[in-house]
Amino acid sequence: MSSAETIEALPDIDGDYPPRLTRTLIGHEQQQADFLDAFNGGRMPHAWLLTGPKGVGKASFAYLAARLVLSGHLLAQRSRDLATKAMSPAIENEETHLVEEAAHPDLHVLRREYNPKTQKFRGEIPVESARDLIQFFNLSAGRNGWRVAVIDSIDEMNKNGVNALLKLIEEPPSKCLFLIVCHNPGRLLDTIRSRCRSLAFNALSEPDLQAIVHGRMGDSDPNEVAASAFLAQGSAGYALTLCAEGGFELYRDMFGVLETAPRLDVEKLHALAGRFSARGAPEQFSMFCFLLSGWLHRYVRSVAVGEAFQPVFEGETELVARLPQHQTGLEPFVALWEKVERDSRTVNALNLDKKQAVMEWLNGFAHASR
Repeated sequence: MSSAETIEALPDIDGDYPPRLTRTLIGHEQQQADFLDAFNGGRMPHAWLLTGPKGVGKASFAYLAARLVLSGHLLAQRSRDLATKAMSPAIENEETHLVEEAAHPDLHVLRREYNPKTQKFRGEIPVESARDLIQFFNLSAGRNGWRVAVIDSIDEMNKNGVNALLKLIEEPPSKCLFLIVCHNPGRLLDTIRSRCRSLAFNALSEPDLQAIVHGRMGDSDPNEVAASAFLAQGSAGYALTLCAEGGFELYRDMFGVLETAPRLDVEKLHALAGRFSARGAPEQFSMFCFLLSGWLHRYVRSVAVGEAFQPVFEGETELVARLPQHQTGLEPFVALWEKVERDSRTVNALNLDKKQAVMEWLNGFAHASR
């Protein structure tokens, strides 16, 4: 069985359309130009740190960069042809097809692996995976001389794994390239940052997000696409998930409970929380955490900076009008927002009761609304 067949036989952590299949990257034109300028100019850093919010296209960029470098014998012709020096649409050749199939011998990917015994993805990238990367770079390149590693993401590596990666970056082999995805650069070791060329990726615009969703899900309802792009906070990953996994309906049900505050509708509360029972889909819980945290953030920000709250459904403006409109009254909502952010990570990491967490957050909202 080929490595491509082995990978496709297991669930992909990125769902049905992983970043390695991206052929056209929407947005991030300057980042593409900076990478190509470095490569074409002979000033190619051996390690690139791709930073920014989760889901904005950092991993897709990494795979496009890997395609280009592994197709080095065609790169010079392509860069001459592209006046804008864009990395996408991607080159179509044998090298890039091997990247798409996860079968290129000179590309090594570090990411959380699927455990068939538990039928779950591992919580982190272990040090053993980082040691496999060391072994990969000890081998000779199989095709055009370059060897490329995509780390997706360094945030999910444990301490020992990061230290092993650091040793590789400090003494890199010749013609090697590290493409390191990082969602939280503030938590990264200074020694890693100082040895990488950084590229910062910003949140995508709503028109870009709508274009991405329409490109992947052309038959989606335009209103749901627009709402998903608005709620996604600049993340293509979240916009696609919201549109594909019923995020619009989940947001409506969430608001249906919030609007009954301060005396929550008990039937609606239990119906919503029941969706996150032990047998419930884990992606639904992650999506709910994102939506509730986003709603609280939008409300707090609207009051703090004195801007109008932007609603998705009719009735949201009326709900916001019943809540505190001065910064002195925001403290309970800021505390709740921080609690949702903190608890959501703990609940997922320790596999705690998701239904109980949701009920606690929503009751906390009701209490803060009094």
